[in-house]
Amino acid sequence: MDTTGDPVDLLSAEGLHKVVAKLTDAMGGSKVDSLVVYGEYAIATGPVPGRPKLYDRYIYRGADVAVKFGPGGTMTPGTVPVDMKGFAWDAVPALLTKAARTLGIPAPTSRYLIVSPASTTLDSNPTMSVYLSDEYGSAHLQANARGEVIETYPRDEG
Repeated sequence: MDTTGDPVDLLSAEGLHKVVAKLTDAMGGSKVDSLVVYGEYAIATGPVPGRPKLYDRYIYRGADVAVKFGPGGTMTPGTVPVDMKGFAWDAVPALLTKAARTLGIPAPTSRYLIVSPASTTLDSNPTMSVYLSDEYGSAHLQANARGEVIETYPRDEG
């Protein structure tokens, strides 16, 4: 919840731009090796300045600032941190709408976004995935940094 006014859904375009700005301020840069955003809060891990194999953790809860909430650990070999400013955040609401239509989760109890870094080990590019879940499990859409769907992983109804 935003303590400076009306609450902002952090999964909205406005909310995501705010997440990026506040985390960038807290981290002293906009590169992350992971970012998870829920409607009410976001958690990121980013490289420790001057120590590229280590990462710190940060959290943003929709207030005035994001804060560091502890050291993280050692980065997975091959991880290539990504610049949060290189993602098409304005595309996320449409991805969530598409997910609601196609993933087989008619009444989600949770919605969230995961940004994954590039990997030299897996020869992969950075992606963002929107997840919907309920008491029976979850499903997701994976998109590239431009917000174009790469793959759809609907729930298997068995």
